[in-house]
Amino acid sequence: MSAPLARFSRHWRAIGGAARLYLAHIALLTAGQAVIELFFNLAIRQFGYSLADLGQIATAAVAASAALSLPLWWLASRMGLRSALLLNGALQACATAAYALAPSLGWLLAASALSGGSAVLLQVSAAPLMMRHSDAATRDTLFSANSAIGIGVAGLASLLAGPLPGLLGAGASGYRAAFLVAAAGTLVACVPLLPWWPAWREAAPRTPDLPSAGEAAPSAPDQPGPLALLVALWRDAPAILALAISPALISVGAALLVPYFNLFFRSTFGASDAALGLIFALMNVATGAAVLAGPLFSRRYGKVATIVLGQALSLPFLLLMGFAPSLGVAVGAAMLRGGLINMAQPLYHAFAMERTREALRPTVIGIIGGASTVGYLFAPSVSTWVQASYGFGPLFLATGGCYLLATLATAALFLRRGRAVVQ
Repeated sequence: MSAPLARFSRHWRAIGGAARLYLAHIALLTAGQAVIELFFNLAIRQFGYSLADLGQIATAAVAASAALSLPLWWLASRMGLRSALLLNGALQACATAAYALAPSLGWLLAASALSGGSAVLLQVSAAPLMMRHSDAATRDTLFSANSAIGIGVAGLASLLAGPLPGLLGAGASGYRAAFLVAAAGTLVACVPLLPWWPAWREAAPRTPDLPSAGEAAPSAPDQPGPLALLVALWRDAPAILALAISPALISVGAALLVPYFNLFFRSTFGASDAALGLIFALMNVATGAAVLAGPLFSRRYGKVATIVLGQALSLPFLLLMGFAPSLGVAVGAAMLRGGLINMAQPLYHAFAMERTREALRPTVIGIIGGASTVGYLFAPSVSTWVQASYGFGPLFLATGGCYLLATLATAALFLRRGRAVVQ
């Protein structure tokens, strides 16, 4: 075994039981939600709704997320990280079942809002929980494993789910039945979070927080009240906003294009449901492999340099995907694009969390998560209008421009200093 692989294997074995249960939850949750991601746009169109309706449904999720972010950040800090993840899983299962049973556009909008709002609980709880149950030696491995497992499971689920609507029924009924299967899988994902597992009762923070500039880190989290939280956010606003700029730019580009990859492959190359399952599986396998390699590059070149490199190298493959002459070339470019751009995300989250006191981590990661979804407030409606009027070409160019700006922002803000401290 090579030295990098040996180090990764050693760090993987060092991950504690609570962290492993969390990873099991993420794997199961992703499997259920991958079915929705694969078929949602196609199902909505099959249900008889327009591209404009599809844009409204996507926007409802992000609007609810934005409206509920502050109270849910506070709720997650009060109820506990594991409990917040458990609540998200249960609510996501309800939303997924509602998609299957939706009799009207209003019902779909409500289900989308429920899904988007509850996802805030995952955003603000996952990274702080991983920080609590890792140390300096295992942190990059755990963050990257979290992302890679989710992506890899999504790929496998997409592959298996490809024929699912055809097996369960014809037309809209097949998609509805597939969504019910996804809802059941999402509910099962709550099992690893239940308190009967000894690892949760025995788990404690692996190491104290890394100290902020010149400060000794607190030995235990001290949750601030709402007023103290607002004061802390105001005091550290420049550092927090710096961390949010790149995710916000990426979110605008991603919201224009990524949710509609299934429509792109269907409309441009005539891909069937089964072919889409295979395509998404290949994309996710490539992305998972790249994410697992992220810590190896991070240890050699540093987190920020690896993030910038991954984002920059993804751009030519994004453009090649959009203007590929054949399905095979488009899929290959999509695999490389997805691997490179997504390799950076867990490293970026770990970078941000290392520079934040534990008491503020749910809030800071929530702000980063909010920045990562801000584009979804308006870009889906823009995207569906552009698709109907001009096709996908302009969207690939616009997304590439947003990703380029995000790469330049990350390099300018963090590449030289390598840190952004939220005290």
